[in-house]
Amino acid sequence: MPLSVLNRPRKVKSNISNQNHCVNRNNLIHIQTCPIDQISVPSSLNIVHLNIRSLRNIVHLTEVKELVKLNNIDVLTISESWLNSSVTNREIAIDDYKIHRLDRLHKKGGGVCAYIKKNIKATVLKDLSKVSVSNFHQVWINLQCQKNKSIIICVTYRPPDTSLNCFEDLLKPNYVQALTLNKQILVLGDLNCNMLENGQERRALTNFSTELNLTQIIKTPTRITATSQTLIDVILVSSTALVLESGVINTSISDHLPVYVLLKLKAPKMPACYITTRSYKNYNPSLFSSDLVTKSDRLLSILSNTNVNTILETFKDVLHSTLDVHAPLKTFKIRNRSCPYVTNEIKELMKSRDLHLRQFQLTRAEGDWVVYKEYRNNVKTKIKAAAKDHTFNEVREHKHNSRSLWKIINNIIPSKEKETQVYSKDPKTVAEDFNLFFTSVGRNAAATAESLAKDNNVALSNPLSNVITYPSDQLFNFQSVTCTEVKRIIMAMPSNKSPGPDKIGMRVIKDCLPIILGPLTHMINCSLMTSTFPDLWKISEVIPLLKEGDHEIASNNRPLSLLEVVSKVCEKVVLNQFSSYLKKFNRISSHQSGNRSLHSTETLNIFVTDTMLEAIDNKNLTALILLDLSKAFDSVSHSILLHKLSCIGASPEAVKWFQDYLTGRSQYVRIGSTKSSARPITHGVPQGAILSPLLFCIYINDLPGSIQSCNLDSYVDDSKLYKSFCIYDLEQTTINLEADLQIAAKWCLEHQLLINPEKTKFLVVGSRPMLQNVPTEISLTFLGKTVRPVLLAKDLGINLDSYLSYDDHISKLVSSCMRKLCQINRVKDSFDNETLELVIETLVINKLLYCSTVWSNTSSNNINKLQSVQNFACRVISGVGKFDHITPALRELNWLPVEKLLLERDTVMAYKCFNGLAPDYLVDKFIKRSDIHDRSTRNHDLLDIPLYKSATGQRTFNYRGVKIWNDLDDKLKNITSITIFKKKLREILLKESY
Repeated sequence: MPLSVLNRPRKVKSNISNQNHCVNRNNLIHIQTCPIDQISVPSSLNIVHLNIRSLRNIVHLTEVKELVKLNNIDVLTISESWLNSSVTNREIAIDDYKIHRLDRLHKKGGGVCAYIKKNIKATVLKDLSKVSVSNFHQVWINLQCQKNKSIIICVTYRPPDTSLNCFEDLLKPNYVQALTLNKQILVLGDLNCNMLENGQERRALTNFSTELNLTQIIKTPTRITATSQTLIDVILVSSTALVLESGVINTSISDHLPVYVLLKLKAPKMPACYITTRSYKNYNPSLFSSDLVTKSDRLLSILSNTNVNTILETFKDVLHSTLDVHAPLKTFKIRNRSCPYVTNEIKELMKSRDLHLRQFQLTRAEGDWVVYKEYRNNVKTKIKAAAKDHTFNEVREHKHNSRSLWKIINNIIPSKEKETQVYSKDPKTVAEDFNLFFTSVGRNAAATAESLAKDNNVALSNPLSNVITYPSDQLFNFQSVTCTEVKRIIMAMPSNKSPGPDKIGMRVIKDCLPIILGPLTHMINCSLMTSTFPDLWKISEVIPLLKEGDHEIASNNRPLSLLEVVSKVCEKVVLNQFSSYLKKFNRISSHQSGNRSLHSTETLNIFVTDTMLEAIDNKNLTALILLDLSKAFDSVSHSILLHKLSCIGASPEAVKWFQDYLTGRSQYVRIGSTKSSARPITHGVPQGAILSPLLFCIYINDLPGSIQSCNLDSYVDDSKLYKSFCIYDLEQTTINLEADLQIAAKWCLEHQLLINPEKTKFLVVGSRPMLQNVPTEISLTFLGKTVRPVLLAKDLGINLDSYLSYDDHISKLVSSCMRKLCQINRVKDSFDNETLELVIETLVINKLLYCSTVWSNTSSNNINKLQSVQNFACRVISGVGKFDHITPALRELNWLPVEKLLLERDTVMAYKCFNGLAPDYLVDKFIKRSDIHDRSTRNHDLLDIPLYKSATGQRTFNYRGVKIWNDLDDKLKNITSITIFKKKLREILLKESY
């Protein structure tokens, strides 16, 4: 694939008569070419621009990856990317490059983007980057090429129908602003101004360049057809002294040729990335277990020892020494994943295609164009077929291995970027800095909470002063666990979770479980009986995961903490025993729905929204305040938590175990294969630990009891205050709300939890007529900040509005599901129908139905929107045309229409409420008529229907659930197994639907 270098054009005579052609070939320019490897010059920065006419095209994307790989391009800029919000960055990712996009969202086509090597620090100048109303595109990016030297590039695209005034009105002001940064500037893009003709477009761009002292350095055609050639893809530079070489790459990726420039700048060297992990290439579970049996004497010696730390050292030594033989630890270099389906045959075809394109450029003969087109089309066909066959065969090969199958599916349908970060500093330095930040988060949050209390004159009490005692027979003590229970716990744990610092995953533990079960059970029992948590289990490995922004800033990353999997088995034993105790003695507040059996975000949302709907039925309003706790898990005080454990019923021996579990912990940060030194963790519950959610629930267990006039409910660390009131009591309600907010803040600050008034949301819920009576200036004062009502707020995954119409929630849900379906539709040929249905049900339908019992009372218009999502999903699977009737396809898939699907989920929740399989706060609302009076009537066994004054009251799940249950056939009601109930209910609803 040769490129054309900057040279003086010369006219050539054609050997073909012009009589039968519409172009004067004597006016065409001959392009002299040179080998493609000349584009990459050592100690230079190369930048390429290409109008690709759709990055979504698998052929274009494949060829771009090959182009980048062959030429070691530093920066690749793209115009006409044709991307929209349904296309994720991961779908169009190129290894070792970060993409910066500017999509045209209000109209198809358009769009610009830039692929920049990760070793080049890039910052988008957001104030300058936008798509104008006239569709002129410009994205400005600052590139840090060397330690103290950077340049600015602007990637532009001007559609043919955009006025030439865009240069003066849109591009010039941004360029002038960029000049204030005192850096060299490059403008690259397809501006649809033919620089080979002295027309209006050329004059406009030339005038713009002259006025701003820019030089256009591309001199040869960039778009060539059978009858024409134009130069419309340009590179404008502020200083030609920076340019080493420029030209056109002669490769046929789209109908535009790529243009390039080599700059006299040294690009930072891309550091090699390594990772240390176990190699399971030659691992055989049977041979590993057999080898382990030969060391059973050492394992059995554990049974006579009671020192947990010694036991664990022996256990790990035996396991590690054996596993090191069968799955040794190895350090691997992370290499680029080239397109595996691009075979040598395809590469040769691509070379032949480009050779025939060069031949046509030389001869301009119609026969050469025809041959070139045949090769071009053949390459497209081959790449499409190869890509499809590769993914289809991968899916088919791993179809019966769920873990491997979903790994492949997540690569084909990626949900988010998964990338290896490159840092400008030494990885060891970065790891140390990150670890210092992560280990100080909890301590800093606690200190900030103390400062917040002082700044707002909040008088804090000692939370350790409250003491609650229980009789000895009501205290929690650990019980010895059996091998059967340990085996059940292990087999229920997922095998695909990342291993901890020892690099031993749950898969290995399951493989050798018959051999290690006895010693492992003994070790867990020794831990519980001696109140000792092994020291080696207290070390965690932390992987920084980028949330957003600059990945080199520690606060922009989320720490993923990895613990040894065997330690989680011990934690699960403790969780099961302690949870059973707390449930038996009803020690957890009924206002806490997190980490409790039969409870979920859905049940809590039902309860709170029913309360607000009942208030509307009584012509009242509800004030809902969503509290925000910053770094809540990280800032938990160990001394306060241990005191809470004692007050909730843990015996001194159990508290001592928890104390040993919490203290003496440390962590290190790993970046690639580079590790920081370990640092102690002084605050918080362990990140990634099984016990942490329950411990936090215990920590805030008495918060609801401190509130005076409002209700406070929580799902782990997500808490909300709410109070229903009459409009005439608005003034007093505001006083009560502020008082309870103050109480909640005081409680949190006393417990070293940082409550954030700036992120607190305040929503007033009611009917439209009632809300019109609420003064627009209503507000709450909270820790010196003014909190004003919002129209929308997200709570536990549900977008709430002031009317509980769920219009906004449904709109966002439909948009999200449609984007995912578009993503799936683009790659559906990779799957057989069975797998495709599994993918759609998992990634779309399950998302569509999240907490549906809360919002299934929404309008019919919203239900129709949801039905359109299901219809599209059905068309993707069945291949039914856009204008074909969808009902036969839905029937063939055995899919219920959305309205029936929502009814099914409502009915199942009603079954749970009636049969005590839901929280008490829902079960208690399902009252049998026989519990109200003793008279024997026909309806004696029915549920009592709650009386509501309005249609709004009848939207409550309480009313709908009771009505649904009463209308069910007695045979269905009497089914005692929820699994059988769901099956029979589905059969009935399918018959009713079709």
